[in-house]
Amino acid sequence: MNLLIILLELLLAFFMLLLMNLLKEKGLNRIDTIIIPNLSLIILSSLFIKLKDYMILMLLFYIVFDFIYVFLITKQGLFKNEKVYYQNSFLTLILGLIIYNFFLLKVDSVFVDMDVFKNFIWILIIMYFYQKLNIKSINLDKFESDNKDRTYQEFVVVSFARLKNKYGYLIKTNENTEDLLYSFMIYETYKKSHNYPLYIKEKIINKNKSYGIMNIENDIKITDEESIIIVKELLENKYNKIKRSKDKENILDKLIKEKYKDKNSILEIKNILNIIKEFKSK
Repeated sequence: MNLLIILLELLLAFFMLLLMNLLKEKGLNRIDTIIIPNLSLIILSSLFIKLKDYMILMLLFYIVFDFIYVFLITKQGLFKNEKVYYQNSFLTLILGLIIYNFFLLKVDSVFVDMDVFKNFIWILIIMYFYQKLNIKSINLDKFESDNKDRTYQEFVVVSFARLKNKYGYLIKTNENTEDLLYSFMIYETYKKSHNYPLYIKEKIINKNKSYGIMNIENDIKITDEESIIIVKELLENKYNKIKRSKDKENILDKLIKEKYKDKNSILEIKNILNIIKEFKSK
């Protein structure tokens, strides 16, 4: 195996990542995310015969790329059921290893020996029906389904719980400012994770230099934690000024406008904030 083969497998894995994310936008269930990469493993092995014996690398690279994309780049991992995500990745890899070791390495051409191939067709069929009948497993995955299949309220509540668990130690301030900080994070993370092509356009084409989970404009790169601290101090300073002033009306609007100016963003932030408050009051 040489460097060229590794580069080709990396390229195929990258296109697999693009394909899977495109399909997820259209709506995929849990079994689809396991079966499709492995069907692609077979199809690509038939198209690129010389890469057949190394095609398992494509699947490995795809799993790694997907992890990086979900947890490090788009932060979608904040809203996923991590147990289900890792189960899916594990099952995808195990099925791929079975196909690779007991099928791809045993044949010269992928679709020649149908007696060998039919065994894997039955594996796929059994897994498909098992998943369809496994209602408990499907319910565990409800927060990973397409946004059309879940309410926005559920999304905000799950996001709030995950963010509080991860960043709660940084956010120790008055209740109004604290909830607003979580609302900002949920709004920014949602924009990035569910409109990633637009995010890339703003970064590359519009050269928008913004960093961290709060999407703070800055000349140098800052971490998520640093961006939270910056916005926290911004809101606290504004809140203290309002308390000392005579004009104490519309405090919430004034705090939100410290970061957001357009009406749509302000309305969305208020909506998220109301959901958080309603959740905490239960």
